[in-house]
Amino acid sequence: MVIVDNIGKVSIMIKKYDVLVIGGGPAGATAARLLAQKKYKVLLVQKSFTFEKPCGGGVLLKVFDEFALDREKISHQVNTIKVVAPSLFGVTVSLEKEPLAIVDRLEFDAYLRTLAHDEGAEVIEGYFQSYDGQLAYIKSSSLQLCIQAQYIIAADGVNSTVRKAVTGTLPKRVLTLYAKVQQPLTAQCEFWFGRDIAPGHYAWSFIHNKGTHIGVVCEDESNAQHYFGRFCDKLGLKDTPRARGYYIPLWRDDLYRKDNILFVGDAAGHVSPFTYEGIYYAMRSARYAVDAIVDGDLDTYKQLWQKNLKKRFKAMELLRKLLLRWDWTIERVVKLLNTRSVHQAALRFWSGKSTPSSPLQVTRKIIRLLSQKMI
Repeated sequence: MVIVDNIGKVSIMIKKYDVLVIGGGPAGATAARLLAQKKYKVLLVQKSFTFEKPCGGGVLLKVFDEFALDREKISHQVNTIKVVAPSLFGVTVSLEKEPLAIVDRLEFDAYLRTLAHDEGAEVIEGYFQSYDGQLAYIKSSSLQLCIQAQYIIAADGVNSTVRKAVTGTLPKRVLTLYAKVQQPLTAQCEFWFGRDIAPGHYAWSFIHNKGTHIGVVCEDESNAQHYFGRFCDKLGLKDTPRARGYYIPLWRDDLYRKDNILFVGDAAGHVSPFTYEGIYYAMRSARYAVDAIVDGDLDTYKQLWQKNLKKRFKAMELLRKLLLRWDWTIERVVKLLNTRSVHQAALRFWSGKSTPSSPLQVTRKIIRLLSQKMI
């Protein structure tokens, strides 16, 4: 239904869909694509088609097979990563059969939305305003859209307007400072650790088409610029580039749905608690949400996510807390990565092929690792 004002201009349009998806990043675009494949009538709303999320763009290569994506969208395939300890001692780790793909987020997200559109989803540029329990209000160009949908998928990121509107909350988050530099600082992906640049977290330097993407993860926001500057010094940059600030959600396992609204990706905090990799897990959460809609039982979403990912996320969270709190533990683990057994165990965990069964098992493994003799 269309409402027309007294000068004949369309001002409000009411439309019905099976599913309304808010947010056109990896989570939202994947959900829209999978639902459209199932012949659901889907509207995908992306706030800006030119938005490029500050992101290193790293994702496990297996995502391209798992979600039938074109590998031509890979900017670089990374077969090794470098892990750098606080003392600047570094170890190059072979990723063997689990390479890392680097994508350009602006191009990659647009590609995922195109896939959704090609499957039959309607894709528009606009933004969510409010939801009254029956209608979702979307502003798009000169139109005020009123959308009636059986289901809503909130995939609108760490600053989710949907989550804020319907729950009054946002995900717990941590600040990152991020910049692109023209210099080719590395030919791989580097993870740097140490309390002087990223206490309890890490800094990164990733190869990209146009130079290098660098950044730090920092809970102490008041000193974020200081940490970023120190990291630039370690990279040998003469001038500290201007950095953009962006938040990464911290996983808390606290929100999956409210009534007929399902939260996926960053809006639900579904980001790795150790590496903060979010693309793959965003797409996985979208798949589980779609499975729940198709199943007709929205509680299935939480059940699938927890069955497949909760133990892994809990293990990663505990590992970060145990290993990254002190520089001496970081030094020891980085040096132990030179040993074959530790190297292979790290790769199994990295790829998802190995996940400790409980926090106690994680703690025991860490104690055993830290007490291991150096070669």
